[in-house]
Amino acid sequence: MRFEQTRAILQNLVPNYHRAVSDYYLAMAEGDVSPRVRLMLDYLIDHEQHRALALGEFCRSAKPHVLDYWFKGLEINFPEVQEDVLEEVARTDLDQLIRSEVIYKNGLINYFGHLLDHCTSKETTNLFQALKTQEEKAMKRMIRHSQGLADL
Repeated sequence: MRFEQTRAILQNLVPNYHRAVSDYYLAMAEGDVSPRVRLMLDYLIDHEQHRALALGEFCRSAKPHVLDYWFKGLEINFPEVQEDVLEEVARTDLDQLIRSEVIYKNGLINYFGHLLDHCTSKETTNLFQALKTQEEKAMKRMIRHSQGLADL
């Protein structure tokens, strides 16, 4: 059983997750990629960096007692960003690139869902529900954006 504080999740774990994903996309963008993949990588790099920065603002607006909330008895660890999710074929295959981003997003969405299942504070529940909803909406926007690129 694990213990995790909301403050540590929002100020360290989640922003570092977004930065790590962005770094993987940035490394891929430095190599030879197809034009559509390049456009999508630019979008994903910007999106992930923005999400990491937005959490700082999100924390500044949160009430201190919400950030001090402790989750007790968590059965799963915070998701790790797996480099091997982003396969070499994603350099030329837009669908494979999108697949990797869906996997990364689902890692956070599922973790937020797990936190919601273990939360006893209404305010903290609302905070993590808002974060989960934001990630779900971001994934839908990303998929729509990728569909637009596929139609080019």
